[in-house]
Amino acid sequence: MRTGTETQNDVGERGSATVEFLMLSLVLLIPVVYLMIYVSQIQAAAFASVAAADQAARVLVASTEEVSAGQAASTIQLTLADYGVSSDLADVSVRCSVGGCGTREPAEVVEVSVAVEVPVPFAPAPWSASLSPVSVGSEARQMVPRF
Repeated sequence: MRTGTETQNDVGERGSATVEFLMLSLVLLIPVVYLMIYVSQIQAAAFASVAAADQAARVLVASTEEVSAGQAASTIQLTLADYGVSSDLADVSVRCSVGGCGTREPAEVVEVSVAVEVPVPFAPAPWSASLSPVSVGSEARQMVPRF
């Protein structure tokens, strides 16, 4: 049933708005969801690097006995795993202001740096190692208490 305002050209266009809406939605929705996944991975890596650096510095300073670099490394691995970040993607460095790390001299400052590279999500295995355009990092400093 036609109304008086429809023309012969309008009859052939019936129903195409739904198809156009679905196609346009998919074309716009897929990149937005992909971007949201990537940004959430970057945010998780940023939180993980801050927490890992802070916890490792505290472990190196707060222990009453001789602390090894292995204990700090295991603390970093555990903290990164809590945030869903692989420890293979992290670069860790530990520096101390006085003597060697672990001497626990009063007022010694321990600095731990953790940098995490965030790979592109859903990249094929051969490319995933070379595709990591974002790197986030953090530094934490703790001073050995006097007593």
